[in-house]
Parts: sequence; C-alpha cells; structure tokens
Amino acid sequence: MGKSAMLSEKAYAALHAAKRSEEESLSQVILRHVPPPIRTFGDLEKHLENLDGPLIPDLSKLRRVQDGRYKPAKRTRRAH
Repeated sequence: MGKSAMLSEKAYAALHAAKRSEEESLSQVILRHVPPPIRTFGDLEKHLENLDGPLIPDLSKLRRVQDGRYKPAKRTRRAH
C-alpha cells in the first residue's frame, strides 16, 4: 500500500526529471537516490558499490587542490 506525500512543484519536477524511464515510479527514483541508513562498514561498502558515476566528478580540480594550484573564482560583491 502506498502513502501520500505533498511535494513542491520544484521537488516534483526534480523527481520526474530523474526518472530513467517512463516505467520507473517516483518511489523507485526516491529509493535510488536516498540510501538506507549507513550504520556499518558493510552498509557503506554496499552504498558505494551502488552509486552511479564517479564520487569525484572533476579529478583534475582535486589534483590542483592537492598541489596547491587551485584558486577558486573570486566572488564579486553585489551592491545593496
């Protein structure tokens, strides 16, 4: 049996956009993105094995940070 949940339009749109196919339910999307609690190293290992994509999306940026060569973009202050 299912449960009802109130979502903002933005949250619904994000869930709907994350669907891999028309057949995938929003419940399946949520379960794919929200892992069960990680209480043991075994739980962590299972979670990491099931991740889609890399843990570090920009490895070259990480290497520049490690080497001390990475300088984040300067933020400009907005006038009030």
